[in-house]
Amino acid sequence: MRHAILITTHNNEEITQHLLKAYDDENIDFYIHVDKKAIHYKYDLIKNVCHKSQVYFVDSLKIYWGTYNQIKSELILLRTAIKKEYDYYHLISGCDIPLFTKQQFLDFFEKNKGKEFVEFSPEEIAIENKVIDRVKYYYIFMNSIRSSHAILRKPQTFIRETFLKLQKFLKINRIDNQQFKYGSNWFDITHDFAKYVIASQKWIDKYFKYSCCGDELFLQTLLFNSKFSKDNYYDLPKEERKIQLGRYVDWERGNPYTFVEEDYEEIVNIHSSFFIRKFDYSKDSKIVDKLFQNLEGSEIYEI
Repeated sequence: MRHAILITTHNNEEITQHLLKAYDDENIDFYIHVDKKAIHYKYDLIKNVCHKSQVYFVDSLKIYWGTYNQIKSELILLRTAIKKEYDYYHLISGCDIPLFTKQQFLDFFEKNKGKEFVEFSPEEIAIENKVIDRVKYYYIFMNSIRSSHAILRKPQTFIRETFLKLQKFLKINRIDNQQFKYGSNWFDITHDFAKYVIASQKWIDKYFKYSCCGDELFLQTLLFNSKFSKDNYYDLPKEERKIQLGRYVDWERGNPYTFVEEDYEEIVNIHSSFFIRKFDYSKDSKIVDKLFQNLEGSEIYEI
């Protein structure tokens, strides 16, 4: 089986460098989207790392939190990668570290060939967080939500919030009677479903171009409303699953929490996720180096 690991990133080149070394294999290639705003990204650390894998840098967009460009960058990665017809496509960020050795990773997907790995959050959480509002209304001036320039952010925030209030008053509803689903934006999907996603570009544009944080809804909604939903691995009973969540994330200690060296023992005992996030090499390089060193020397446990 052949795999494409899709990486969306803007920093932490050292983590990506480690990953490329650890997963260098003739059956694994890497596709990397670097935020166009990351003008100081150290490409030299990434180039020429692999001897077996191919590494491709795709066309870059400027990425802003919660905007449609987050979805567009994922689609660019998928559209570029499916040309080579891999068996699986795995979306991660540049601050993710694998919890499986390369061989464990390859073996797991060989055993579970044909399954989709798309996480769905419980319906009550979606209702509690009013997730449907992200696509129900039109969101404008999204690029400035986390801008550090108050002179830009404040007037655009006022206009955006006023426009939202007006839409709610007028009972605007963009979603017709469609049923939307919600979950993690990270995924591990088959070639057939990846092709289906790309073929759904017009539908994605229609409902998510003016959404807020639509990257946590579009893939779940596509899967749920398609023939591929019957093959979602996470629909299996928990006791039958080796993997509980594709990406291990700590939301209790942060938003999300950034792991540090003191967390090492906890991390090396996690075997129920493919990757763990997040890490920041500039703040704690030791935890990153130690985890990859451990990965190299790990015994092959049963998956």
